[in-house]
Amino acid sequence: MDKYKSTTLVDYVKKYMNDEEKEIVDLTCKLISTKTENPPGDEILAVRIVEDFFQSLQIPYKIFEKTKDRANIVGYIGGRGEQPFAPTLLVACHLDVVPAGDDWKRNPFEAWIENGRIYGRGASDNKGQMASMMAVARFLKENESKLKGQFILAGVADEERGSTLGLEYLLNECGIRADFAIIPDVAHNMQLIDVTEKGTLFLEITSHGKQAHGSRPEIGINAIWNMIPILERIKQLKFKHTSHPLHTPPTLNLGSIHSGTAPNIVPAICKAQLDIRYLPDDSANNIINDIKNIIKEVEAACPPARFDLKIISNQPPTAVPINNPLVELISKHTLSILGTKPQPKGMSGATVTKQLIQKGITAVGFGPGDETEAHATNESISIKELIDFAKIMALITLDILT
Repeated sequence: MDKYKSTTLVDYVKKYMNDEEKEIVDLTCKLISTKTENPPGDEILAVRIVEDFFQSLQIPYKIFEKTKDRANIVGYIGGRGEQPFAPTLLVACHLDVVPAGDDWKRNPFEAWIENGRIYGRGASDNKGQMASMMAVARFLKENESKLKGQFILAGVADEERGSTLGLEYLLNECGIRADFAIIPDVAHNMQLIDVTEKGTLFLEITSHGKQAHGSRPEIGINAIWNMIPILERIKQLKFKHTSHPLHTPPTLNLGSIHSGTAPNIVPAICKAQLDIRYLPDDSANNIINDIKNIIKEVEAACPPARFDLKIISNQPPTAVPINNPLVELISKHTLSILGTKPQPKGMSGATVTKQLIQKGITAVGFGPGDETEAHATNESISIKELIDFAKIMALITLDILT
């Protein structure tokens, strides 16, 4: 409907969300107060807050729980009409948080407000965004009769440790489907739209040796010494693709080494774990084969060195077209609220857009928050950004679903 694309609508949404400031702040603080550190998770604590909110507005919802207390909640507003194509838009925010860690000014699970910002674990990653989207849900429920398509708001579990109990479970086992999805978990102050993500490859190399007394190392095989030339060679690994218009170059990180029990024991086992982020034009097979060749060469040059290679995780690169409808609408409505256009970019980190794109859903990442806040001590987010985000998302949703 034309009136939903007018300046009048923008002004209406601005006023509505400005009036929602107290609720957005209150909901953010309530969600932060639920201790949903992952592990162990206990997302059910936050789900109960969202459930009470949905019930108060008579928003239909379902709770999905693969493991006790690792709950997901999914609310539905509008529905598929009789039109040939009545789209569904999914927005998913995660309810789990990383462990609080140390050196907080105050209790990280008792939110506080200073200088226009909300502080507490999860404020920026991802509970503030969930509170903003709950305000959007209220707005859409009040305008539900105008929606031809359906809006789905999901509060999901387990994002911080792979989403096996969260969005991946919802997609694979619970029948959650959508045409479009926006994941507000990329920060960058609403100036970036995540349209492509690097591949994520986690590998574990095990060096096998022979235990012996530290005073007689010649009768043992030191697994650590044998690991060193492998790691030196891998450090110099040449990627087949090193540039991309939307991405920084590929990266390789040695994340952990575990070996040894005492200085006077020759270690029989050494394990090293690698985190490799590769570009969309490359493939995990290329990288794995290169590392296998390095292992063979070191084994031949340094007998009796012996190694195993294990793939811990392999998430392929994903991408959606830059000119897809979500990018165009996010740019349009961010410009109308903030006066600037966000730019399509590639992400080095992995979000749940990967799982969505792999299911054929057009999914992008977009949201408020400073890039440096997630997982940090004294994590915080701007209240103004949360309100502006709600305005932008309300306008995007109306554009797609009316």
